Amino acid sequence: MTCGTSVGTFSDAWSHETPTEPPEPNSSKDLYAAIGSSVELTCRDGTSEGLEWRQNGSILVSGPVLHLQNTSLKDEGIYTCYSANGDPVKTVHLKLGYAPSPPEVKCWAPSYPLNALCSWTQSPDPILPTHYITTYWHVDDQQAPSVRSCQRLREQDRQCVLEDEELFSLIPYLVNITAVNSLGSATTILPVLPDRIVKPDPPVNVKATALPGNKVHVQWSPPPTWPDPENFSLKYNVHFYWGTANLASTMGPYEMDSMVWSGLVAGRTYRIRVSAMDAMGYGQSSEWSDPVTITLTKS
Repeated sequence: MTCGTSVGTFSDAWSHETPTEPPEPNSSKDLYAAIGSSVELTCRDGTSEGLEWRQNGSILVSGPVLHLQNTSLKDEGIYTCYSANGDPVKTVHLKLGYAPSPPEVKCWAPSYPLNALCSWTQSPDPILPTHYITTYWHVDDQQAPSVRSCQRLREQDRQCVLEDEELFSLIPYLVNITAVNSLGSATTILPVLPDRIVKPDPPVNVKATALPGNKVHVQWSPPPTWPDPENFSLKYNVHFYWGTANLASTMGPYEMDSMVWSGLVAGRTYRIRVSAMDAMGYGQSSEWSDPVTITLTKS
């Protein structure tokens, strides 16, 4: 389930001001606006006479109002309004980007049953500094939900950790990822059942050894991120391929950490990789391991 809300907020730099208003003190401010929008910068010095807007020393317009139409990233920068006597009246640092779109969230459990990971992307990227609120709770009609934080290792990470999930539950967790920046906010709420998002990391230490009779012995180790392979065992598929991608064979599943394949062709080079899956069939298979290569010598 995905739901998103977006609310933009803009500075009073868009409002018109009359020449009779009192002068504003020399000030500097950040102004955030959406790419493609029209931006109006105004300043006052008790009178509109002699005011001008400059950027990088170049005069952009003579007068108290600067209009920027259909803004793009090249319009970002520092704009300064000067009085008739050359004093700076107002400085605006224009920063452009997008209000957040609802994050695209996916969750998987490479360390089942200890924890799960959730990551997210946004399209388009907001560009502007964006803060993420990351929480989750267990849906239970019998009591009020206890909202927990989905922990991130670093503030800039777009990934967080769900901990202490209830195993074999038929009631989902709801994962909330809310993106907030100066132009608005957007939220995605994703229902998650821990048993359905199991996805181990690929096996490691894959090795292939040639045996007499055109056989190959393949062995591997469980992914180190899988915390308890004895009580939550894995099964494995082994993929052999040679020549083009169409010349391939997948063997398995195996509940051991090795296998022997016979009937291979002497002189041929084989590439071998292994994937892992929960032995009970929960979730989905890991990605394939990095391939190892072996060439069977001709006798």
